[in-house]
Amino acid sequence: MTAGEAGYLAHLEARDGEADLDGRILARREAIFRSLSAEPVRSQRPVDADVFRRNLRRPEPEACLDDTMLWLLATAKANQAERFAIELADLHGKLDADDPVRVHISLQEVYHTRLLADVVALFGLTFRPQPPARSTRTFVKLLLTLPERVALPLTGAAEMAGCVLFRALRDRGVALLADEPAVAARVRLLYDQILADEIGHVGYCASRLGRGGRAIMRLLYRLLGSYFAASMPEIERLLGHDELRRRFGAEFRLDEMMRELPDGAYAAAMP
Repeated sequence: MTAGEAGYLAHLEARDGEADLDGRILARREAIFRSLSAEPVRSQRPVDADVFRRNLRRPEPEACLDDTMLWLLATAKANQAERFAIELADLHGKLDADDPVRVHISLQEVYHTRLLADVVALFGLTFRPQPPARSTRTFVKLLLTLPERVALPLTGAAEMAGCVLFRALRDRGVALLADEPAVAARVRLLYDQILADEIGHVGYCASRLGRGGRAIMRLLYRLLGSYFAASMPEIERLLGHDELRRRFGAEFRLDEMMRELPDGAYAAAMP
């Protein structure tokens, strides 16, 4: 374990508390959910639950949806790929219970689904995790068959794209809810929890790669970033092609993302 990885593990243990892989629990994350439940927040914006549920099952959103509905659908679907990857890895016995860093990372993905469910619940909506699009499922299955030295740059590129997309969804949600400051603040808090984890995942992948591997990871991110975004048509509709192109075309600045988070984040290495 490198110094960066050891520092990351210390950060995970301090941030998450004890990890229970069998129970799918991170002790300090449970405390966060309890504190949020003690201070409930609810949007007064009217949302059609039937339209939401109907479009959750659709591969493409209906044409007439407003930005709030598109954002809610994108939020509900945003963690599908990573949750699917964790469940598939578990099914095939690829979750190493003896590797504390990977245990924490795996459980964080479970919590991301809960955090996104809490975002949607601000509008009185619920959802159950769904599998991602077929092309995404194929990509995830491919990753699990590859040796780590080949899969890791791809995984890192996907985590980089995740940082960009979660950050974009956070910013769009806060802007949409500017007339409800308490709701916007809760959206930021919940998304920042996810973004802090994603930053750590990128840093962990980078720490396990040499200079050449990190260069490949950055190249794959530039090549595949738009593919990851296109796999979620709700995001493409919500943000628009030009905005996605701007975000993915800009230099990937992990340090800048870290500075945005009030509670900080840890990156074992820079990509």
